[in-house]
Amino acid sequence: MSEQEIEALAFRMQWVGPSYERSEEGMLDLAAHLKWRPAATDEWPRAADGSFQGVAGTASAGGTERLRYAYLGADGIVVPVSQVTGDAMAQAEEFRRVSDIAQDALNPASFFGNYSPSQRAADLPAWGTPYMRWRGQYTTIELRAGKSGPEFVSGYTEIWEDDYQSAMVRKPTGFVGAVAGPDRIQHLNFWTASGWDELLKDMTGFLTGLTAELTAFGMSLSLGLYGRIHSEDGTPDSPMLFDVRCSNRLHIGYVGPDAVDAAALGWSRTDPQALLGGGGLEHFEAPWHFDAGGLGVEKAAEAAGLIVETARAAGVREAGDLMLGKEGEYYPAQSRAKYRGPYTIRYPGLRLRTV
Repeated sequence: MSEQEIEALAFRMQWVGPSYERSEEGMLDLAAHLKWRPAATDEWPRAADGSFQGVAGTASAGGTERLRYAYLGADGIVVPVSQVTGDAMAQAEEFRRVSDIAQDALNPASFFGNYSPSQRAADLPAWGTPYMRWRGQYTTIELRAGKSGPEFVSGYTEIWEDDYQSAMVRKPTGFVGAVAGPDRIQHLNFWTASGWDELLKDMTGFLTGLTAELTAFGMSLSLGLYGRIHSEDGTPDSPMLFDVRCSNRLHIGYVGPDAVDAAALGWSRTDPQALLGGGGLEHFEAPWHFDAGGLGVEKAAEAAGLIVETARAAGVREAGDLMLGKEGEYYPAQSRAKYRGPYTIRYPGLRLRTV
């Protein structure tokens, strides 16, 4: 869709309810709310039993008539925006383009993050599952990365948030950020990993697709991971062990005890000149470095394994003694993301306690 078409669709989605009757009359109502001129009924999407599964209609944008489709999805009304045939970069850039236009047409999104609260799996698309949501009292407009490109969804606010909370209680995954409006989700308590194997698995899932999702949002992350360790005389300490930076590439720095043979574990000496120009890496001071790869092809399992193995070698006795610094949850107004003022972001998928 063109910029003008996306602006119009985003604005009209405010009057599209999450459900319509699965009848010709119901689909005509949906087309009217979208300001579409309905196409002939034989063009409308249908279910296997022949019932209406959506509506097809035409809308004028800049003097051009285009046939568009809206579907009755399992979680609301779904309206595809783009058909992207490219790779993860193309998908992420198109999501960013559409989200920028939508925020111009509406307002800053209320919150954003990973769409699916279920466990991340290897068969997820390389561009991840980013979403933005504009929260209303009764309905919420969502922009999510679909299988073929960005799509708008209208759903019931309370149902979506109840489902999210229930899923997160069962299995915390992904990340969630709050920009404006009620912060119901951000105040959830998430379970941390009970052991090293669980931490390794979930951290791998969290890092998978992260570069594409952050590119889609136009943002970067800088996270400090701390570890509770004990010196030879028994003195406890909690230094920062890892400096995690991610935008269009995933970088991990190790800043822990010198007693650890970092090179043997797989770390390389940091080359400051090689990191110049990398987003967020100008002040990367960790003496040891691991480049975990770029958008869509990050070495998530290798990076997670290196963090876990190094933490244990540094003297972190239990998975619960590796912690996320709270400074990583707060972001100031300076950000590459459009309209992204001060916001908070939480990382349940890391399965780490925040301190």
